[in-house]
Amino acid sequence: MADRLSRDAAAAPTIEALLADPAASFAVKAVARRWAARDCVDAAADARMLCTIFEAVADQMLGGVS
Repeated sequence: MADRLSRDAAAAPTIEALLADPAASFAVKAVARRWAARDCVDAAADARMLCTIFEAVADQMLGGVS
């Protein structure tokens, strides 16, 4: 889903597009709904932090090969 959204450089991804995407997980949609009212800079910073943490966990689980 993220790859499909990022391929279209002319149209920036939107929360509405994410929520309408049947390929997006229910968990991601729930976070998007909850975070939509937050300050977008704070939400982006938190998302980056979570991404970094979960990528590190995945690397550890896969022996550092991801």
